[in-house]
Amino acid sequence: MLRSRLSAAVLLLAVAAAPSAAWAECKAPYTSSELVNDLTSSQLALRNLDEATFNAAAGRLEAGVACVSNPIPPMVFASAYRYIGANRYLSQDIEGSRRWFRTSLELDAGYQWDANELELESPIRAVFESERDAGRAAPVKVEGRVLAQPAGSTYMIDGRPLSVAEATPDRPHVLQQVATSDRSVRGTWLLDGPSFPAQTLQDAVVAAATPEDQQKAAKEAKKAKPKAEREKVANVEYTDSGAIKVERVRPPEKTPLMIVGAVAILGAGSLYAASFVTHDEFEASTTTDQLLERQTLTNALVLGSGGVLLAGLGVGYWGIVLDGGAGVGISGHF
Repeated sequence: MLRSRLSAAVLLLAVAAAPSAAWAECKAPYTSSELVNDLTSSQLALRNLDEATFNAAAGRLEAGVACVSNPIPPMVFASAYRYIGANRYLSQDIEGSRRWFRTSLELDAGYQWDANELELESPIRAVFESERDAGRAAPVKVEGRVLAQPAGSTYMIDGRPLSVAEATPDRPHVLQQVATSDRSVRGTWLLDGPSFPAQTLQDAVVAAATPEDQQKAAKEAKKAKPKAEREKVANVEYTDSGAIKVERVRPPEKTPLMIVGAVAILGAGSLYAASFVTHDEFEASTTTDQLLERQTLTNALVLGSGGVLLAGLGVGYWGIVLDGGAGVGISGHF
């Protein structure tokens, strides 16, 4: 496979730091398919030492991660942050590289770069490892403030549910406001540590709600919840003693989502394994036609495995977190 040496001295302008801003300032939503393509391109380019492709793909990741148009699992965020950090290093922004690596390690503390993805002697690997302990730092709460929970939605930070106004300092985070009805993203911000936007916070001490306010809030919450969901939350049974027995109902779509996700992940592994066979055939090629044909097939298998893997992770993740239990069970520039 044709490779060019990936220079560690590439001179690019570092992205300037700026305060959190609203999602509406994003030029366009960053779709999940665009995210998958850029993640796959970054991985392949780093593996093939293709500096131009890597810089372009990782640059799109950094520009788009705060404009992602749907919730994604923490492990996908971790992958994006790793490639952004590597690109920052190649831009000679070492501190920026460290900050993205910290968030990546916070989400995936056990990650080790594969030798085929990043050379053992690469200085990027050394910087990444030096931030492993910092990645385990504790989050810091916003003093005197709590999250202002909007009706019909909740918050997620780097793909994880967030109920307390806290975040780990000295690193970026992606905060998303997600609708509880259809999981659509209503807003997203790129934070510098616990620098939450003003509209997402409120004073910790508020006046107690009156009975009228409580009744109004309950009606609004009930109205926002789809009728089918309300009817399937739980089975209620009254026993002879007068006690109420509430039985948890498993959402019908939970198991299919988990199965589809698992099958997709296994399929991704099969595609990736097949790429090793075609790569061996590439190495054994004796003609230019064979070389080009097997190179194209190998790249297609690796790209396909990456796309199927991320799709499987996304579907399986939502199958796992989907809950039908009785009772009350989340753009800017940095």
